[in-house]
Amino acid sequence: MTYLGTDAPDYARAPDLRLVPPAVGTWVCTAALLGGSSGTALVVAGALAVCAGAVWLSARRRAGAVPMLVVAVLACSAAGALATGGRLAAVESSPLPELAEERGWTELDLVVTADPRQRSGPPAPGRQRLVVEARAESVRTREPATGAEPGGVQVRTRVPVVVLASGDAWRDLLPGQRVGASGTVLPAGGGLTGGLFVVRGPPDRVLPPSAWQEWAGDARARLRRAAAGLPDPAAGLLPALVVGDTSGLEPQTVAAFEDSGLTHLLAVSGSNLAIMTGVALAACRGLGRPGWTAAFVGAVTIAAFILLARAEPSVLRAAFMAAVSLAALALGRPRVGLTALAASVLGLLLFDPGLSRSFGFALSVLATGGIMVLAPGWRDRWSARMPRWAAEAVAVALAAHVACLPLLVVLSAEVSWVAVPANVLAAPAVPIATVGGFAVAGLALVWPAAAGVAAWLPGTAVLWVAAVAATAARLPGRALPWPSTAAGAVCLAAMLVVLLVLRGRVRLVVCAAGLAAALTALCLHWLAPAWPPAGWAVVACRVGQGDALVLRTDGGRAVVVDTGPDPVAVSRCLTDLRVRSIGLLVITHGDGDHAGGTAGALSGRDTRLALLPPGFDHPPSVRLLRSAEVPVRIASAGQRWSLAPWTLDVVWPPPGSRGGNDGSIVLLAGLPPASGALRVLLTGDIEEPAQRTLLRSTHAIRGVDVLKVPHHGAGTQDPGFLAATRPDIALTSVGADNAYGHPEPSTWSLLQSAAAANYRTDVHGDIAVVPGPAGPEVVCRNPGPPPRAPPQKPHPSPAAVAALHATLTSIKVEVLAW
Repeated sequence: MTYLGTDAPDYARAPDLRLVPPAVGTWVCTAALLGGSSGTALVVAGALAVCAGAVWLSARRRAGAVPMLVVAVLACSAAGALATGGRLAAVESSPLPELAEERGWTELDLVVTADPRQRSGPPAPGRQRLVVEARAESVRTREPATGAEPGGVQVRTRVPVVVLASGDAWRDLLPGQRVGASGTVLPAGGGLTGGLFVVRGPPDRVLPPSAWQEWAGDARARLRRAAAGLPDPAAGLLPALVVGDTSGLEPQTVAAFEDSGLTHLLAVSGSNLAIMTGVALAACRGLGRPGWTAAFVGAVTIAAFILLARAEPSVLRAAFMAAVSLAALALGRPRVGLTALAASVLGLLLFDPGLSRSFGFALSVLATGGIMVLAPGWRDRWSARMPRWAAEAVAVALAAHVACLPLLVVLSAEVSWVAVPANVLAAPAVPIATVGGFAVAGLALVWPAAAGVAAWLPGTAVLWVAAVAATAARLPGRALPWPSTAAGAVCLAAMLVVLLVLRGRVRLVVCAAGLAAALTALCLHWLAPAWPPAGWAVVACRVGQGDALVLRTDGGRAVVVDTGPDPVAVSRCLTDLRVRSIGLLVITHGDGDHAGGTAGALSGRDTRLALLPPGFDHPPSVRLLRSAEVPVRIASAGQRWSLAPWTLDVVWPPPGSRGGNDGSIVLLAGLPPASGALRVLLTGDIEEPAQRTLLRSTHAIRGVDVLKVPHHGAGTQDPGFLAATRPDIALTSVGADNAYGHPEPSTWSLLQSAAAANYRTDVHGDIAVVPGPAGPEVVCRNPGPPPRAPPQKPHPSPAAVAALHATLTSIKVEVLAW
């Protein structure tokens, strides 16, 4: 909420809505035209302008507010269409879209427009780790194979691009810096972005940033250093909450804020600007300064804030809105609420039509509008039953959440009930963290040692916010699933409108019925949760392109075999399975898709022992295990581990193994008859040589109940090994649309002949195996679309399996892979 003084404005009295329809019309128009061509946008602009002129000429002969409102909507929409057409024309006239279609190599002169940020998702070999938003100023092409000097005339342009790069040289760039780079241009999917620019090396021709940007970058760096002495996660959270610097945040912290509905605190929003501007204006009021002085101080505060926190969509909205309010203050006009919001939407969309499709911009506008329209009335009504400060905190949090809820379900596919309580509990600490954090940043510029001490005051507030987020994220049933489709969003919006429009006893009855239904569903979810299924023994977690399997043991513990590539994904899987302690952590080998999520598995859980293969080569996991003081053992064939009710036999690798895929730990896990008599073969990434050797050396792997398919179903399989295991259930851990083509069609064909039923995490989501008297059963969670080839078939007899396998070895069967 944007408060520019010490008293909250009363938006409930006579709101001026005249600018709202033009702002909405412009927003809809620009969003619709962004997916088309510049010609279409310019034609629409002309048509709207003609319509506006016709309505205006007609309205001159008869007075009325409605015709003039229609003229305003048409004229503003025409302006938005014209701005969109101009931006699209600039992109279409640039050589970048053509180069992107050809995936051509080029050299670009760039101007960095935002701080480089870490690319989402786990790191992978050869994958650029940074995203740098920039503007291409000139384009040069040449043949990369010859290395000839650039030929032809340099083409001037002014088109946004997204640079994908790696390295500290890119990470240290500041907005406004000019650099040169060479790489490949890929299509960006339309809109106002000329292309994705994939760069392999560091930038060249790097020019220094402006003095103001250098000052802002230095202030952000000094704030990070001042916060470095705080305990985790405050060390990374303080810069995030104050200036939006999320570079020091751990994935688990980000996930906790996402799950608790506090993500907006990590992206600097208008509330931060409102707090700082409100403090500055309150100081001017206390000193008795006139309106123009207060307006000047407020403007300086806004400019400094934008420099430090960067021009994010929500910050731009708040800054524009604050500028309108400051102008009203300087002119002695009454405070404006919805007028300032509508003016900011209109002005920003004409300046940057791309904001019309920005989720951050939309959430900022919806939250601010919801607070202005809904919060004052709720606050006044609830003040009779609770202290006014409590009523205002609840009203503001609930109003923002209700206004954003239809859009949030599109992003998260769930309706959270913990978001409002979490925001109410975190709200008192946010101003302390914001004001204190900016004070620390200023002090760090002149006295860094004192800034490190002073950081403990806002750091304490940040720790409270982190505790609220972590607690809310762990609550069972913290959110209810909801369709993330347009129909789901419209349905939810209609329900909210009905609840807001109803009055008297009818609304009371409807609200009581809805609350009773929600509480009943929540209690049923707590008492009889749909996930995990009762009696589960094994779960293959959906963690993308990687392995993470969980075996349930007694006492709320589990055996975790591999941690996948993403710490957040494996942590969420273990949390949903209610795993509080890990009795044995097995990392089959050192590849990132098996060991990259170790931090997520260890986070918040006591781990008794880790089992690693010989020659284990994943230094980050080794450091994490050492810092968590987890005892480590080296696996060798012949070892046996007992974690009731499981017995785990290490059947591979042999002593002296050199690591790699064929050095993966292979476990044969068994349950006694009293617990379901289940035999599970966990194979890591072993390939043909290890499979053939293992098949010759032991008969224990023949005829298992569950097989974790080696190496994500790659083509490096020995047909005899898969046939010998004869699993009732085959589990393939694989990422959707992965670049490796896993599972290989030939391997999928072999699995269909060898296994009674095949499941894969990219199609079926989290996969749980439940032992039963009639054999193991499978329960899937979050299934995706059906695979092109049927994932399972009826259970044939062993003789039928053998006959079918003999037939398939002589006849080539082509099966499509997902």
